Amino acid sequence: GTVQPIRAIAELVHANTRALFHTDAVQAAGTIPIDTEDLGVDLLTLTAHKFYGPKGAGLLFVKRGVELAWQQHGGGQENTRRGGTENVAGIVGMAAALQFADEERDARNAHALALRERLIEGILERTPHANLNGHRNERLPNNVNISFEGVTGETILLALDMLGIEASSGSACSTGSTEPSHVLLALGLSPEAAGGSIRLTVGIHNTIEEIDRTIDAIAETVARVRELSAALR
Repeated sequence: GTVQPIRAIAELVHANTRALFHTDAVQAAGTIPIDTEDLGVDLLTLTAHKFYGPKGAGLLFVKRGVELAWQQHGGGQENTRRGGTENVAGIVGMAAALQFADEERDARNAHALALRERLIEGILERTPHANLNGHRNERLPNNVNISFEGVTGETILLALDMLGIEASSGSACSTGSTEPSHVLLALGLSPEAAGGSIRLTVGIHNTIEEIDRTIDAIAETVARVRELSAALR
């Protein structure tokens, strides 16, 4: 959830290499203003469902002058980059959702930030040996990633799922993988700490009551698992 200095990274890449710079901005859309010219990127991707648009629709920004090889031959759709009939309904829905997200960004962010802070503070206060991953303040307003010592993330996820609380132990791109997040490992976490991490994302429909219920569920689950682990030693 940490917000990275994309412009500075792009300048570094362009000053020292001939490489094109691409940024995966799917988590930023709807929460952070995105200006491709200001960011200095050559390519940028978004996905609609991250800002409440239809699943299956995405966006690829390509800087003028950047040439891409055909990804799927056939018709001349997508400016001859990807053949096949476009998903018109998905494209229109994505554009409308992005417009709404832009217009309502301040209100949505304020709501998410209040819930995020309540969730972080509640978990850290109620659950010993829990650590927030990533920057404390320079992070997305809706993202929480926390590691728990002595507990695997999968164990927590199973318990939360049975209570109707959705969370994950990594990005959606790595669903099904049992390996610790390579991002958390790159941040310096041990394999055990990375494997004991979960990600929670708050949204426009979440309430304070749901946040408090999640805090209670995590505290009780982690305490129970740690007690069982100690008893089996």
